Amino acid sequence: MSTATVGLQAAADLTPTGRIGIVFKQLPPGRFQQVHQDAIALIQVQDQSGAEGPGDGLRVEDHTDELGFDWLIVTGADFQGVLAAIHSVAQGLLDEGLGDNLLAAVFRFQQGSQRVYWIYGYKQATFYPFVPTGDHQRDNSSELRLAALAKAELPVEPQLERWFALWGVPV
Repeated sequence: MSTATVGLQAAADLTPTGRIGIVFKQLPPGRFQQVHQDAIALIQVQDQSGAEGPGDGLRVEDHTDELGFDWLIVTGADFQGVLAAIHSVAQGLLDEGLGDNLLAAVFRFQQGSQRVYWIYGYKQATFYPFVPTGDHQRDNSSELRLAALAKAELPVEPQLERWFALWGVPV
């Protein structure tokens, strides 16, 4: 996603918001809190070693959605730093054998006043766009256009039936 962001900005006027979430199935008891604490510790290390110095603005929040899925959301002004933090959290879960619990990473962008999400599905290792326009409505034509623009730089999910809507995304 880091290299594709430049192309998406140029071709589709998508601006990264610096807000990325990772969603996973419920973890074993106590593990979600541990993941949250690990993410905070990781971000503190990144903040202290980054060019901006300590406290350059990465924040972690957690959320459980109405379907019972857990979200870890990282926000910051430095998109690359947020991206690195989310990747590290996901890699940590994979390293601990909890990869089956990982569902998706959700990257929020803005296109003018419109929210646009790029979703990375861990099971298929592919991306797809999601453009919600209202209560359980989405802009399919914009999604198809964005996918066509990104195919050169991202592994876009070829099966449209796998482009799941994530209503009420907390990212």
